[in-house]
Amino acid sequence: MSAKHYAVVGHPIGHSLSPFIHAQLFKLDNIDAEYTALDVENLDDEYKTKLKALDGYNVTIPHKLDIIKKLDKISDKAKLAGSVNTVKNGEVSKGYTTDGYGFVSAVKAKTGGTLPKDVLIYGYGGAARAIAYECIESGCNVSFVVREKSLLNAQSLADEILKKLGVTAKVYTADTVKEVQSVGLLINATPVGMYPNVDACIASDEIIKRASAVFDAVYNPLETVLLKKAGEYQKCAIGSVDM
Repeated sequence: MSAKHYAVVGHPIGHSLSPFIHAQLFKLDNIDAEYTALDVENLDDEYKTKLKALDGYNVTIPHKLDIIKKLDKISDKAKLAGSVNTVKNGEVSKGYTTDGYGFVSAVKAKTGGTLPKDVLIYGYGGAARAIAYECIESGCNVSFVVREKSLLNAQSLADEILKKLGVTAKVYTADTVKEVQSVGLLINATPVGMYPNVDACIASDEIIKRASAVFDAVYNPLETVLLKKAGEYQKCAIGSVDM
């Protein structure tokens, strides 16, 4: 049987540690497969020529939403979240989301088996969506923090959550989030702080101090400025590698 071919797909993709991680996992499980990183800027141009030729692939920024319309099927969880990060090719192509499950497992492992009640998520993209839906289904109160120019998109996500689950999610900007007095869990679900812009931090020190725990979906570098500050303020700091 010939080797399977997998990849992580995104743009930019040079930061990804997925090829290294999967190579080790394949080795441990004696799986004959290769896993590469594919920089796909235009999904429409490269879906048929590159992605369909793979046995499967992971999807990262900025394609977790747009990939859905290319696929034959998506799982119920992916349909709920409106986000796909894993695709299995075959007679049909099917998309899944594992972001929410991985996030919950990572956080619970560091917080004694529970998710903090009040969750503040920076971002509104694929990872933010999957994490938000997972948190809401776990009984958490969810709020989003976005840039001023992204308010309409974030409010659309909040409206979608209300329609699907009957739950109200609040939306803040960097200015209005100052109104939030306490944060159970602060989450960075954006690329801010990712290599090569490693000196950036998504949240102000003021907000970090109000949080009980901090999770950063960025995993290159392993310790972002956000996580470093969380540690300095003696908060529970959770990195994306755990996820």
